[in-house]
Amino acid sequence: MSFVVAATRIRSLDVVRGVMLVASVVSDTLLVQKEWFGHTVWEGVHPLDLVFPVFVTLTGCGLAFAMHRRVPAWPMTRRVLVLVLAGLLYNAIAMNSWSLGDWWLTGVLQLYAGVVAVLALLHLVTRRWWGWAIVTVVLGAADATLQGVWATGCAGGVLSPECNPSGAIDPFVFGVAHVYHQGAFGHDPVGLVALLGALVSASAGATAGHLMLWLRERRDARGGRVAGPVADLPSLLGAACAMALLGWVLVTAPEAVWSVHPLVMKRLWTPPFALWVAAGTVVALGVAHVIVDRPRLSAPLRALVWPLEALGRNSLLVYFGSHALMSVLTRPLEGGGTAAVRLAEIVAVTGDPQLGLSILMLGFWLAVACVFRWRGWYLRP
Repeated sequence: MSFVVAATRIRSLDVVRGVMLVASVVSDTLLVQKEWFGHTVWEGVHPLDLVFPVFVTLTGCGLAFAMHRRVPAWPMTRRVLVLVLAGLLYNAIAMNSWSLGDWWLTGVLQLYAGVVAVLALLHLVTRRWWGWAIVTVVLGAADATLQGVWATGCAGGVLSPECNPSGAIDPFVFGVAHVYHQGAFGHDPVGLVALLGALVSASAGATAGHLMLWLRERRDARGGRVAGPVADLPSLLGAACAMALLGWVLVTAPEAVWSVHPLVMKRLWTPPFALWVAAGTVVALGVAHVIVDRPRLSAPLRALVWPLEALGRNSLLVYFGSHALMSVLTRPLEGGGTAAVRLAEIVAVTGDPQLGLSILMLGFWLAVACVFRWRGWYLRP
Protein backbone atom coordinates (compact mmCIF):
# COMPACT_ATOMS: atom_id res chain seq x y z
CA MET A 1 0.00 0.00 0.00
CA SER A 2 1.45 3.35 -0.98
CA PHE A 3 2.07 6.44 1.08
CA VAL A 4 0.14 9.49 -0.09
CA VAL A 5 -0.23 13.08 0.97
CA ALA A 6 -3.66 13.70 2.47
CA ALA A 7 -5.96 16.27 0.94
CA THR A 8 -7.51 19.14 2.88
CA ARG A 9 -10.38 17.93 5.04
CA ILE A 10 -12.48 18.79 8.05
CA ARG A 11 -10.33 18.47 11.16
CA SER A 12 -13.07 17.16 13.44
CA LEU A 13 -13.31 13.88 11.51
CA ASP A 14 -9.69 13.04 12.31
CA VAL A 15 -10.00 14.20 15.92
CA VAL A 16 -12.96 11.87 16.59
CA ARG A 17 -11.06 9.07 14.85
CA GLY A 18 -8.08 9.84 17.07
CA VAL A 19 -10.16 9.58 20.25
CA MET A 20 -11.57 6.27 19.02
CA LEU A 21 -8.05 5.00 18.32
CA VAL A 22 -6.85 5.86 21.82
CA ALA A 23 -9.64 3.68 23.18
CA SER A 24 -8.88 0.96 20.62
CA VAL A 25 -5.13 0.82 21.30
CA VAL A 26 -5.60 0.77 25.07
CA SER A 27 -8.27 -1.95 24.88
CA ASP A 28 -5.92 -4.05 22.73
CA THR A 29 -3.31 -4.01 25.50
CA LEU A 30 -5.56 -5.46 28.21
CA LEU A 31 -3.84 -8.57 29.57
CA VAL A 32 -6.92 -9.66 31.51
CA GLN A 33 -10.18 -8.60 29.92
CA LYS A 34 -13.28 -8.25 32.03
CA GLU A 35 -16.26 -10.18 30.70
CA TRP A 36 -18.47 -7.08 30.64
CA PHE A 37 -15.91 -5.23 28.52
CA GLY A 38 -15.05 -7.85 25.89
CA HIS A 39 -17.14 -8.80 22.88
CA THR A 40 -20.55 -10.22 23.72
CA VAL A 41 -21.05 -13.91 23.08
CA TRP A 42 -24.33 -13.23 21.25
CA GLU A 43 -27.07 -10.76 22.16
CA GLY A 44 -26.36 -7.34 23.65
CA VAL A 45 -23.59 -4.78 23.37
CA HIS A 46 -20.40 -4.38 25.40
CA PRO A 47 -17.98 -1.43 25.17
CA LEU A 48 -15.53 -3.31 22.93
CA ASP A 49 -18.36 -4.01 20.46
CA LEU A 50 -18.56 -0.28 19.68
CA VAL A 51 -15.00 0.35 18.48
CA PHE A 52 -15.06 -1.12 14.97
CA PRO A 53 -18.60 0.12 14.13
CA VAL A 54 -17.53 3.66 15.11
CA PHE A 55 -14.48 3.22 12.86
CA VAL A 56 -16.71 2.07 9.97
CA THR A 57 -19.14 4.97 10.46
CA LEU A 58 -16.25 7.44 10.35
CA THR A 59 -14.91 5.64 7.27
CA GLY A 60 -18.21 6.32 5.52
CA CYS A 61 -17.90 9.97 6.46
CA GLY A 62 -14.30 10.09 5.25
CA LEU A 63 -15.17 8.45 1.93
CA ALA A 64 -17.85 11.11 1.43
CA PHE A 65 -15.12 13.75 1.56
CA ALA A 66 -12.80 11.71 -0.67
CA MET A 67 -15.38 10.96 -3.38
CA HIS A 68 -17.78 13.90 -3.31
CA ARG A 69 -16.57 15.05 -6.74
CA ARG A 70 -15.38 11.86 -8.44
CA VAL A 71 -14.62 8.19 -7.80
CA PRO A 72 -11.01 7.35 -8.71
CA ALA A 73 -11.63 3.89 -10.20
CA TRP A 74 -8.15 2.35 -10.35
CA PRO A 75 -6.79 3.72 -7.03
CA MET A 76 -9.96 2.53 -5.29
CA THR A 77 -9.75 -0.91 -6.91
CA ARG A 78 -6.10 -1.20 -5.93
CA ARG A 79 -6.87 -0.28 -2.32
CA VAL A 80 -9.64 -2.85 -2.07
CA LEU A 81 -7.37 -5.59 -3.42
CA VAL A 82 -4.57 -4.59 -1.05
CA LEU A 83 -6.98 -4.61 1.90
CA VAL A 84 -8.17 -8.12 1.03
CA LEU A 85 -4.60 -9.43 0.70
CA ALA A 86 -3.56 -7.66 3.91
CA GLY A 87 -6.57 -9.23 5.63
CA LEU A 88 -5.54 -12.71 4.59
CA LEU A 89 -2.00 -12.02 5.81
CA TYR A 90 -3.36 -10.65 9.09
CA ASN A 91 -5.46 -13.80 9.59
CA ALA A 92 -2.45 -16.01 8.99
CA ILE A 93 -0.42 -14.06 11.58
CA ALA A 94 -3.24 -13.87 14.13
CA MET A 95 -4.20 -17.55 13.78
CA ASN A 96 -0.55 -18.64 13.36
CA SER A 97 -1.60 -20.85 10.45
CA TRP A 98 -0.57 -20.80 6.79
CA SER A 99 -2.56 -23.87 5.73
CA LEU A 100 -4.70 -23.08 2.67
CA GLY A 101 -7.04 -25.93 3.54
CA ASP A 102 -8.43 -24.11 6.57
CA TRP A 103 -7.36 -20.53 5.88
CA TRP A 104 -9.84 -18.04 7.33
CA LEU A 105 -11.07 -16.19 4.22
CA THR A 106 -13.39 -13.71 5.89
CA GLY A 107 -12.01 -11.20 8.39
CA VAL A 108 -12.06 -7.63 9.64
CA LEU A 109 -9.92 -6.21 6.83
CA GLN A 110 -11.88 -8.14 4.21
CA LEU A 111 -15.14 -6.76 5.61
CA TYR A 112 -13.60 -3.29 5.59
CA ALA A 113 -12.56 -3.82 1.95
CA GLY A 114 -16.15 -4.76 1.13
CA VAL A 115 -17.42 -1.57 2.76
CA VAL A 116 -14.95 0.57 0.77
CA ALA A 117 -15.80 -1.20 -2.51
CA VAL A 118 -19.58 -0.92 -2.12
CA LEU A 119 -19.46 2.72 -0.99
CA ALA A 120 -17.28 3.58 -3.99
CA LEU A 121 -19.80 1.96 -6.34
CA LEU A 122 -22.71 3.71 -4.64
CA HIS A 123 -20.93 7.04 -5.06
CA LEU A 124 -21.39 6.52 -8.79
CA VAL A 125 -25.13 6.64 -8.10
CA THR A 126 -25.39 9.55 -5.65
CA ARG A 127 -23.16 12.14 -4.02
CA ARG A 128 -25.90 14.08 -2.22
CA TRP A 129 -26.63 13.86 1.48
CA TRP A 130 -30.30 13.11 0.84
CA GLY A 131 -29.33 10.40 -1.64
CA TRP A 132 -27.18 8.75 1.00
CA ALA A 133 -30.01 9.09 3.51
CA ILE A 134 -32.17 7.06 1.11
CA VAL A 135 -29.36 4.49 0.70
CA THR A 136 -29.16 4.16 4.50
CA VAL A 137 -32.92 3.56 4.78
CA VAL A 138 -32.90 1.00 1.94
CA LEU A 139 -29.92 -0.92 3.34
CA GLY A 140 -31.35 -0.86 6.86
CA ALA A 141 -34.73 -2.09 5.66
CA ALA A 142 -33.13 -4.83 3.54
CA ASP A 143 -31.06 -6.09 6.45
CA ALA A 144 -34.02 -5.93 8.85
CA THR A 145 -36.12 -7.85 6.33
CA LEU A 146 -33.48 -10.56 5.92
CA GLN A 147 -33.12 -11.05 9.64
CA GLY A 148 -36.85 -10.69 10.37
CA VAL A 149 -37.93 -13.22 7.76
CA TRP A 150 -35.19 -15.61 8.87
CA ALA A 151 -36.30 -15.32 12.49
CA THR A 152 -39.78 -16.57 11.58
CA GLY A 153 -38.26 -20.03 11.22
CA CYS A 154 -36.39 -19.87 14.55
CA ALA A 155 -37.66 -21.05 17.93
CA GLY A 156 -39.67 -18.30 19.57
CA GLY A 157 -39.05 -15.98 16.62
CA VAL A 158 -35.59 -15.12 17.96
CA LEU A 159 -32.29 -15.45 16.08
CA SER A 160 -29.79 -17.69 17.87
CA PRO A 161 -26.34 -19.21 17.20
CA GLU A 162 -28.21 -22.28 15.93
CA CYS A 163 -30.64 -20.30 13.73
CA ASN A 164 -29.43 -17.17 11.93
CA PRO A 165 -28.70 -16.11 8.33
CA SER A 166 -24.94 -15.89 8.79
CA GLY A 167 -24.73 -19.47 10.00
CA ALA A 168 -26.19 -20.64 6.68
CA ILE A 169 -25.06 -18.04 4.12
CA ASP A 170 -21.40 -17.54 5.03
CA PRO A 171 -20.40 -21.25 5.15
CA PHE A 172 -22.30 -21.81 1.89
CA VAL A 173 -20.37 -19.03 0.11
CA PHE A 174 -16.90 -19.53 1.62
CA GLY A 175 -16.97 -23.12 2.87
CA VAL A 176 -17.28 -24.04 6.52
CA ALA A 177 -13.51 -24.50 6.87
CA HIS A 178 -12.88 -20.89 5.80
CA VAL A 179 -15.23 -18.89 8.05
CA TYR A 180 -14.92 -17.64 11.60
CA HIS A 181 -13.66 -20.47 13.84
CA GLN A 182 -14.67 -22.88 11.06
CA GLY A 183 -18.34 -22.39 11.85
CA ALA A 184 -18.01 -23.60 15.45
CA PHE A 185 -19.81 -20.51 16.80
CA GLY A 186 -22.74 -20.77 14.39
CA HIS A 187 -22.14 -17.39 12.76
CA ASP A 188 -19.44 -15.20 11.23
CA PRO A 189 -19.26 -11.67 12.74
CA VAL A 190 -17.21 -10.45 9.75
CA GLY A 191 -18.97 -12.37 6.96
CA LEU A 192 -21.44 -11.31 4.29
CA VAL A 193 -24.38 -10.85 6.67
CA ALA A 194 -22.25 -8.64 8.93
CA LEU A 195 -21.12 -6.73 5.82
CA LEU A 196 -24.72 -5.70 5.15
CA GLY A 197 -24.97 -4.31 8.69
CA ALA A 198 -21.59 -2.59 8.33
CA LEU A 199 -22.83 -0.93 5.16
CA VAL A 200 -25.73 0.53 7.15
CA SER A 201 -23.20 2.12 9.52
CA ALA A 202 -20.98 3.32 6.67
CA SER A 203 -23.85 4.79 4.64
CA ALA A 204 -25.07 6.64 7.73
CA GLY A 205 -21.56 8.05 8.07
CA ALA A 206 -21.54 8.99 4.37
CA THR A 207 -24.85 10.80 4.90
CA ALA A 208 -23.27 12.88 7.68
CA GLY A 209 -20.16 13.55 5.58
CA HIS A 210 -22.10 14.75 2.55
CA LEU A 211 -24.33 16.84 4.82
CA MET A 212 -21.25 18.58 6.24
CA LEU A 213 -19.95 19.18 2.71
CA TRP A 214 -23.31 20.59 1.59
CA LEU A 215 -23.43 22.94 4.57
CA ARG A 216 -19.89 24.14 3.85
CA GLU A 217 -20.63 24.68 0.15
CA ARG A 218 -23.79 26.61 1.00
CA ARG A 219 -21.83 28.76 3.43
CA ASP A 220 -19.13 29.43 0.82
CA ALA A 221 -21.78 30.34 -1.76
CA ARG A 222 -23.09 32.99 0.62
CA GLY A 223 -19.65 34.46 1.08
CA GLY A 224 -19.20 33.07 4.55
CA ARG A 225 -21.89 35.31 5.98
CA VAL A 226 -23.58 32.35 7.68
CA ALA A 227 -21.95 31.20 10.92
CA GLY A 228 -19.72 28.14 10.52
CA PRO A 229 -19.60 25.01 12.68
CA VAL A 230 -22.06 26.30 15.29
CA ALA A 231 -24.68 26.77 12.58
CA ASP A 232 -23.98 23.24 11.29
CA LEU A 233 -24.62 21.59 14.64
CA PRO A 234 -28.46 21.56 14.51
CA SER A 235 -28.37 19.83 11.11
CA LEU A 236 -25.93 17.19 12.33
CA LEU A 237 -27.93 16.59 15.50
CA GLY A 238 -31.06 16.35 13.38
CA ALA A 239 -29.38 13.71 11.21
CA ALA A 240 -28.36 11.78 14.34
CA CYS A 241 -31.93 11.90 15.66
CA ALA A 242 -33.22 10.61 12.31
CA MET A 243 -30.75 7.70 12.46
CA ALA A 244 -31.79 6.87 16.01
CA LEU A 245 -35.47 7.03 15.03
CA LEU A 246 -34.89 4.73 12.05
CA GLY A 247 -33.13 2.30 14.40
CA TRP A 248 -36.17 2.32 16.66
CA VAL A 249 -38.47 1.70 13.66
CA LEU A 250 -36.33 -1.28 12.64
CA VAL A 251 -36.70 -2.69 16.16
CA THR A 252 -40.48 -2.35 16.29
CA ALA A 253 -41.39 -3.11 12.65
CA PRO A 254 -40.20 -6.77 12.51
CA GLU A 255 -42.16 -7.55 15.66
CA ALA A 256 -45.28 -5.95 14.22
CA VAL A 257 -44.95 -7.47 10.72
CA TRP A 258 -43.51 -10.94 11.34
CA SER A 259 -44.17 -11.39 15.08
CA VAL A 260 -40.45 -11.92 15.72
CA HIS A 261 -38.20 -10.41 18.35
CA PRO A 262 -35.33 -8.43 16.74
CA LEU A 263 -32.00 -8.28 18.54
CA VAL A 264 -29.66 -5.36 19.12
CA MET A 265 -26.21 -6.88 18.78
CA LYS A 266 -22.79 -6.61 17.17
CA ARG A 267 -22.39 -10.32 16.34
CA LEU A 268 -24.75 -10.05 13.35
CA TRP A 269 -24.36 -6.24 13.14
CA THR A 270 -28.13 -5.78 13.28
CA PRO A 271 -29.61 -2.61 11.73
CA PRO A 272 -30.74 -0.99 15.03
CA PHE A 273 -27.27 -1.52 16.47
CA ALA A 274 -25.67 -0.05 13.33
CA LEU A 275 -27.92 3.01 13.34
CA TRP A 276 -27.70 3.76 17.06
CA VAL A 277 -23.91 3.57 16.99
CA ALA A 278 -23.91 5.79 13.90
CA ALA A 279 -26.20 8.30 15.64
CA GLY A 280 -23.87 8.53 18.64
CA THR A 281 -20.87 8.89 16.33
CA VAL A 282 -22.51 11.74 14.41
CA VAL A 283 -23.30 13.53 17.68
CA ALA A 284 -19.62 13.22 18.69
CA LEU A 285 -18.62 14.47 15.23
CA GLY A 286 -20.95 17.46 15.53
CA VAL A 287 -19.55 18.43 18.95
CA ALA A 288 -15.97 18.09 17.71
CA HIS A 289 -16.91 20.13 14.61
CA VAL A 290 -17.95 23.04 16.81
CA ILE A 291 -14.84 22.81 18.98
CA VAL A 292 -12.00 22.27 16.50
CA ASP A 293 -13.19 23.29 13.01
CA ARG A 294 -12.33 26.94 13.50
CA PRO A 295 -9.71 29.03 11.69
CA ARG A 296 -7.79 29.70 14.89
CA LEU A 297 -7.37 27.43 17.91
CA SER A 298 -5.83 28.38 21.24
CA ALA A 299 -2.34 27.02 21.87
CA PRO A 300 -3.46 24.46 24.53
CA LEU A 301 -6.28 23.19 22.29
CA ARG A 302 -3.93 23.02 19.31
CA ALA A 303 -1.47 20.97 21.38
CA LEU A 304 -4.24 18.53 22.31
CA VAL A 305 -5.73 18.31 18.83
CA TRP A 306 -2.51 17.80 16.85
CA PRO A 307 -1.64 14.27 18.09
CA LEU A 308 -5.29 13.19 17.88
CA GLU A 309 -5.36 14.46 14.29
CA ALA A 310 -2.15 12.56 13.59
CA LEU A 311 -3.77 9.35 14.83
CA GLY A 312 -6.93 10.03 12.83
CA ARG A 313 -5.04 10.75 9.62
CA ASN A 314 -3.42 7.32 9.82
CA SER A 315 -6.36 5.50 11.38
CA LEU A 316 -6.02 2.44 9.14
CA LEU A 317 -2.37 1.95 10.06
CA VAL A 318 -2.90 2.44 13.80
CA TYR A 319 -6.17 0.50 14.11
CA PHE A 320 -5.09 -2.64 12.31
CA GLY A 321 -1.41 -2.30 13.18
CA SER A 322 -2.14 -2.32 16.90
CA HIS A 323 -4.34 -5.40 16.50
CA ALA A 324 -1.65 -7.23 14.53
CA LEU A 325 1.14 -6.30 16.95
CA MET A 326 -0.79 -7.41 20.03
CA SER A 327 -1.84 -10.66 18.35
CA VAL A 328 1.87 -11.47 17.99
CA LEU A 329 2.83 -10.30 21.50
CA THR A 330 0.05 -12.34 23.15
CA ARG A 331 1.05 -15.58 21.43
CA PRO A 332 2.16 -18.24 23.98
CA LEU A 333 5.93 -18.68 24.33
CA GLU A 334 7.70 -22.01 24.69
CA GLY A 335 8.80 -21.25 28.23
CA GLY A 336 5.29 -20.21 29.27
CA GLY A 337 3.59 -16.84 29.36
CA THR A 338 3.56 -14.34 26.51
CA ALA A 339 5.83 -11.58 25.25
CA ALA A 340 3.14 -9.06 26.22
CA VAL A 341 3.19 -10.17 29.86
CA ARG A 342 6.99 -10.13 30.01
CA LEU A 343 7.10 -6.69 28.40
CA ALA A 344 4.45 -5.43 30.84
CA GLU A 345 6.56 -6.61 33.79
CA ILE A 346 9.58 -4.73 32.44
CA VAL A 347 7.75 -1.43 31.93
CA ALA A 348 5.52 -1.62 35.03
CA VAL A 349 4.54 1.87 36.21
CA THR A 350 4.14 2.27 39.99
CA GLY A 351 4.15 -1.50 40.20
CA ASP A 352 1.27 -1.91 37.73
CA PRO A 353 2.31 -3.95 34.64
CA GLN A 354 -1.00 -3.27 32.85
CA LEU A 355 -0.64 0.49 33.18
CA GLY A 356 2.93 0.35 31.94
CA LEU A 357 2.05 -1.74 28.89
CA SER A 358 -0.90 0.49 27.97
CA ILE A 359 1.21 3.64 28.24
CA LEU A 360 4.01 2.07 26.22
CA MET A 361 1.78 0.91 23.37
CA LEU A 362 -0.23 4.12 23.24
CA GLY A 363 3.00 6.13 23.25
CA PHE A 364 4.45 3.97 20.48
CA TRP A 365 1.48 4.41 18.15
CA LEU A 366 1.21 8.12 18.97
CA ALA A 367 4.89 8.50 18.05
CA VAL A 368 4.41 6.58 14.79
CA ALA A 369 1.36 8.64 13.84
CA CYS A 370 3.05 11.94 14.70
CA VAL A 371 6.17 11.08 12.70
CA PHE A 372 4.03 10.07 9.74
CA ARG A 373 2.07 13.30 9.92
CA TRP A 374 5.25 15.35 10.26
CA ARG A 375 6.59 13.64 7.13
CA GLY A 376 3.26 14.02 5.32
CA TRP A 377 2.70 10.27 4.93
CA TYR A 378 -0.83 8.93 5.08
CA LEU A 379 -1.94 5.36 4.57
CA ARG A 380 -5.25 5.09 2.74
CA PRO A 381 -8.09 4.35 2.55
